[in-house]
Amino acid sequence: MKEAIGELNTTLITFLAVALLSAFFFMIIWPMIKQGLREDESCASAVCDIGYNANGMAYCYNPNDDSKDIFECPYRG
Repeated sequence: MKEAIGELNTTLITFLAVALLSAFFFMIIWPMIKQGLREDESCASAVCDIGYNANGMAYCYNPNDDSKDIFECPYRG
């Protein structure tokens, strides 16, 4: 009986560890990755000003967007 209880405890600890790691990934890590992908996508279709600022980034805007919001993208030369 002690072996069965020991295996149940090990299984429960393993299940909780996997659940906590999954929750951490999907609540913290994945949104950061998703935001980075969105920024890369918006920079791919952006029109950028000539030159770059002190951070090595260029000021860009999306020509298809009517609001003409300005954002920064890596300088591509």
